[in-house]
Amino acid sequence: MKAGFVTLIGKPNVGKSTLLNHIVGQKVSIVSDKAQTTRRRLLGIATTDRYQIVFVDTPGVHEPHTQLGKILNKAAEDALAEADVILVVVDSSKKPDREDEAIAAMVGRATSTGRGTPPSVVLCLNKMDLLKAHHVEGNVAAYCELFGTDAYMMTTMTKGHNADKLVDLLVGRLPESEPLFQEDEITDQPMRLLAAEIIRERALQLTRQEVPHALATLVDEWEEKPGVTRISASIVVEKAGQKAIIIGRGGAMLKRIGSEARREIEAWTGTKVYLELFVKVRTDWRQNPRMLHDLEYS
Repeated sequence: MKAGFVTLIGKPNVGKSTLLNHIVGQKVSIVSDKAQTTRRRLLGIATTDRYQIVFVDTPGVHEPHTQLGKILNKAAEDALAEADVILVVVDSSKKPDREDEAIAAMVGRATSTGRGTPPSVVLCLNKMDLLKAHHVEGNVAAYCELFGTDAYMMTTMTKGHNADKLVDLLVGRLPESEPLFQEDEITDQPMRLLAAEIIRERALQLTRQEVPHALATLVDEWEEKPGVTRISASIVVEKAGQKAIIIGRGGAMLKRIGSEARREIEAWTGTKVYLELFVKVRTDWRQNPRMLHDLEYS
């Protein structure tokens, strides 16, 4: 039996959460085509009769322009500290850039701390369906050199291509161990946080481009009774114009966000869900330490 922690790290929107959800076999991390969708470190646990991979999903590493951005980058680097394997996910259709170099520096620090056995580094060269044939050799070599590893797998995670081969690559680098979590556990996230993230995912996917980075969600009240869960939640934005977009004409957008989120939360809780949503404007909340604390980002 092999068991251990695999920390995912990479730039925003390279496919980390898609990879996690596919291998775990159930959605535990929200997904959208917007950068900085993942904002919290979370666990996704994949268990079979021969291994247990405890994936640690992290926020996408980027050049920070807000206090929130700095917190997200620190959360990603801190998650490398206890990894048995560091899985670097990159967009293989593009050459490495400055953000990839910053991630390589983080990985370098994590593998040279002097603690016990340093973590292995594996590359997931994702989005291979977008990689032109004449760039394959050059891009693969560039990423392997940058991250100092020849352990890599080319994947298209939106289609699950080579996911099983990537798993074999990871399992081969995990320590022999009994499972670290119960067999039926798939995440460490409390339902309250999962619900907030589901609401944010629906808002991200249904609204226009100018809203995502300025959008956060918070569950204000949670009441459970037999067969029924009542939830009151806030969608937080930075400007009145963003609030108008979230609400929509005649409240239509907010109603749609709530309806779609409610159905998914019901699938998770196995209960009837009554969901009440509010939209609040908090100017520059991404720069406000108190707001970041209230939103559980710090």
